[in-house]
Amino acid sequence: MDNIEKEILELREKINKADYAYYVLSSPIMSDSEYDKLFNRLLELENSYPQYKTPDSPTQRIGSDIDNTLPERNHSIPVLSLDKCYSIASLYDWYKKNVEKINNDIELIIEPKIDGAGVVLYYEDGILKYALTRGNGYSGNDITENIKTIRSVPLRINYNKNLAVRGEVYINKEDFKEFNEKYADGIYSNPRNLASGAVRRLKSKEAALFPLNIFCYEGYFEDIIDTHLENIIRLKELDFPVNNYLGYFSNNIKYQSLPFDNFTIGNIRDIENFIEYFAKKRESLKYEIDGLVIKINDLKTREILGETSHHPRWAIAYKFDAPLAETKVISIEIQIGRAGRVTPVANLEPVELSGSTISRATLHNMEYVNALGINAGDTVTISKRGDVIPAVEEVIDKGVNSSTFVMPERCPSCGEKLIKEGAHHFCLNEECPARLLGTLQYFVGRGQMDIETLGDKTLEFLFNKGFIRKIYDIYEFDYYKLLDFEGFKEKKIENIIKSVEESKKKDFKTILYSLGLKDIGPKVAELLANNFKNIDNIIKFCNEKDIFGNPNKEKFSSIYGIGDTITESIIKHFSNPKTIDLIERLRKNGLSFELREENKIESEQFLKGTKWVITGSFSNFKPREKAAFLIKQFGGEVVDAVSSKVNFLLKGEEPGSKLNKAKALGIKIIDEAQFVKIINSKTL
Repeated sequence: MDNIEKEILELREKINKADYAYYVLSSPIMSDSEYDKLFNRLLELENSYPQYKTPDSPTQRIGSDIDNTLPERNHSIPVLSLDKCYSIASLYDWYKKNVEKINNDIELIIEPKIDGAGVVLYYEDGILKYALTRGNGYSGNDITENIKTIRSVPLRINYNKNLAVRGEVYINKEDFKEFNEKYADGIYSNPRNLASGAVRRLKSKEAALFPLNIFCYEGYFEDIIDTHLENIIRLKELDFPVNNYLGYFSNNIKYQSLPFDNFTIGNIRDIENFIEYFAKKRESLKYEIDGLVIKINDLKTREILGETSHHPRWAIAYKFDAPLAETKVISIEIQIGRAGRVTPVANLEPVELSGSTISRATLHNMEYVNALGINAGDTVTISKRGDVIPAVEEVIDKGVNSSTFVMPERCPSCGEKLIKEGAHHFCLNEECPARLLGTLQYFVGRGQMDIETLGDKTLEFLFNKGFIRKIYDIYEFDYYKLLDFEGFKEKKIENIIKSVEESKKKDFKTILYSLGLKDIGPKVAELLANNFKNIDNIIKFCNEKDIFGNPNKEKFSSIYGIGDTITESIIKHFSNPKTIDLIERLRKNGLSFELREENKIESEQFLKGTKWVITGSFSNFKPREKAAFLIKQFGGEVVDAVSSKVNFLLKGEEPGSKLNKAKALGIKIIDEAQFVKIINSKTL
């Protein structure tokens, strides 16, 4: 090692220690001028000797002027949402149900629920390889360069195996206030919105300007770890910033102390006091929290309880009561969604609530309206449900001569008669202007095709002028015709065209769910793309008939994750000439309806044609979705229920009733050791 390389390594070590002390421990070990001197020297050496520049260097935190396009990547771990409760009684019900399910007592860990932007950090060989937004839970935007600008995120860790870490990027209240007032003209309504926008900046040098922080709360280690507390301690030992406010509650307390500054130990019945304490303390915290997260501590118990497609059964979020505001209803109008659902909406006298100015609030449906007895002129209280969606909670004073709002008989957009189904009203006219506009707005929206230059106002203008009525019009309209209209200059038009052309690069799965077809969301679109590879195969199977002349549902319903209801929707959509025409028009305009080669599994498909059920807990596969991923990677299919169609049952410890059923049906049983051998040898 020459002297230059040695000096670079020494500088990095000193700077990393200083960053950790300042940003994680809040305990500086050197002055700003001393730090700047070290940092500038390192920058100078790396620029002069680029052969020594590495991705884990502290200099990578300053960002660059390169325009990131924020591509999507798939998550390698389940990134699920949390189920929610709003009362102590509901929380205890959740606890009791889980105790009954496992027939044993459980330990609970309680952590603050940070109100920020969820991210996942992925490390390989001890280096931060990439970082993703939560996205739709299955894939997210690659925000690696932006995350590197957060100085509390370790770029290198003392762990040489693969590791995924879930965390929440946030901005402290005071930092938000200062940044919003000084640099953003007060345009951001709350710290969460600012943090979420910052991590998605196209230039990491811009992201570096934001006062971002992160708390990490879950590591997916390849090693065997028994409890969530061990998990958090491991993260802390690896220098990840973790929240020191933790509560441990059990009827059989095992701990006396732990390496956290604010650690509470108590009996299950003490949880209520802990929640009340935090409900009061939230205002004095440096950062925003919107509740508490309650998790089962034992990881083996978590595997037994499992999860739904939406949330784990072993965790729940206790949401604090939303603050209320009082205002007056100016008018009530109805809003038509892209699927035809009718929602009454109250137009309000603007009022401040939780950092936002609220002028509209949902009234859900006519049953909700009737229960409130609400109409224009009434004084009401409103909240932000889930701290996001404004909703009217109560009528506290009826206006003069006020009655109750009545749902119109016909759609105000198209004049068709509204139909009541259950609690909701619907406009069933597929050509309803409000529905068509809603479909367009969904298609171009963030999380779908992400055509930012076609915002609501621009799209509404184009729609009302008759320029864009259907999705394919977005790609066929000559945007230079807008030069004749006020507000559309050449630069703006060029930006629209550029965004529209860029959207053509979206993958098959994204295009599929962006169409806004009922029941075909991101997960179903992913299953269809992975199983059928292209749209032609989907259409072909949707138009197949069985020997009785009925649609052949087996092709779809046999896929794990697609049930009978969704199968019927798939067949209905892709045997509809209008849908097929839309797809053909989009395909002619350059959109891809085929799984791209880079998205296909390149490894040998030696498990192709086999169906597997997984049961029990495993040493090498925590969570056991890791085993499911391997099966699917090598061409196999994972299903939930044991049946005669299943070829193999992968058995872990404490397998449960599925093992007995598999034995009764003569299904081959594979234990963990055998499975590891199969995967390593790539032979069945």
